[in-house]
Amino acid sequence: MRRGDLVREHPMLYHMAADGTWPAIQARGLLSTQAIVDLYAPPPPGRAEILSVVRRTAITLDDPVLGPAVIRDQTPLRFLDECLQPGTSAQEFLHALNNRVFFWLTRQRLGTLLNARLNRQLAHTVLSVDTGELLARYGDQVQLSPYNTGSTYARTSPRRGPDIFVDVEEYPHDAWRARRGKTGDAVVELTLPYSVPDIVDMTVRVERWAGGVPVETLFERASAPVTG
Repeated sequence: MRRGDLVREHPMLYHMAADGTWPAIQARGLLSTQAIVDLYAPPPPGRAEILSVVRRTAITLDDPVLGPAVIRDQTPLRFLDECLQPGTSAQEFLHALNNRVFFWLTRQRLGTLLNARLNRQLAHTVLSVDTGELLARYGDQVQLSPYNTGSTYARTSPRRGPDIFVDVEEYPHDAWRARRGKTGDAVVELTLPYSVPDIVDMTVRVERWAGGVPVETLFERASAPVTG
């Protein structure tokens, strides 16, 4: 897939963060789970609980200077062990997930996630990010996925492995478009490794969502592009 085609098809990206995290994002950027653990440096048992197994509940790290950081649960990985590619361990795949920052490519998919039963009960911070600006800065590091890689709710979920993440230029967009048709998503996730420290520079809008709908605009850049 060409980068220009990705920008034309998806001019805006969406990232869902925990409620109240916009000030921390402004200060430190978007951090992967691995980056948060490295920053907060919990003791080894706590580090293993976050990084080495599927998290069944959300975990909050706290620091007198940094403040609290909420690490989301991974309950959608219900049948991970049964959905791994041959030769891939659960630890290898969890490492791939924990070391990435994730973006959705459509507001429709974002809305579906935020309206899920458990998410609808909570408030969230949602960033809308300019795709072209992000690719201009990080294009060589961006990888795409055709699935919601953090969800294996069914035993029949597509097989998972680290190679599910593919560089933009190598991503088989046309094959996925043919397979899913015009109404399906040829690309589901856009990811970056470890952290995006300057995400504020590429952010167009920040909203607070509650009950599955946006209820407050926390930030909006002048002359924001039309969302896709």
